[in-house]
Amino acid sequence: MNDRSTRDRTSASEAPGRTADEELVRQHYDHVFAVCYGILVNVHDAQDAAQETMLRGLVKAASRMNPEQFRPWIIRVARNLCIDRLRRRKRPAPPAELSTPPSRQDLNAQLELEQAIRRLPAELRVPLLMYYFDGRSAKTIAENLNISHSGVCQRLRLARRQLHEFLTEGSRE
Repeated sequence: MNDRSTRDRTSASEAPGRTADEELVRQHYDHVFAVCYGILVNVHDAQDAAQETMLRGLVKAASRMNPEQFRPWIIRVARNLCIDRLRRRKRPAPPAELSTPPSRQDLNAQLELEQAIRRLPAELRVPLLMYYFDGRSAKTIAENLNISHSGVCQRLRLARRQLHEFLTEGSRE
């Protein structure tokens, strides 16, 4: 009986820690994912990087860090991790599931778009990618990035305008 009561107290004392970790993940994951997505420009890579970032954050610092310091620190960890991934990234192999290869014109257009998106500043690139490639609403983006709804709409307009300028630069010359 003594052994069982000890186990019950241990389980009860572990539960709050697990809940605190879950709360940290809930509070910060979307912002970490947005940062990763803005840098990596790929949903799957961003999800992997965000998960790895949160795991590192929970293992290394969450228990010892002041909650106000955690968010800037975890964002820095995410940025550094994504930059390291970009450095290690090699040219991706073409997808095997394509039955007909894309035309050279399609590949050039896709490459131009990717380059233009990378030229956007992060404060415009992240909302644009979240809206068009991740399918999130402006309201959700505003909540995730901790900015106003009108701020998201303004950034989307600016991003589209700059993308248009970047993509039409060559045709004007």
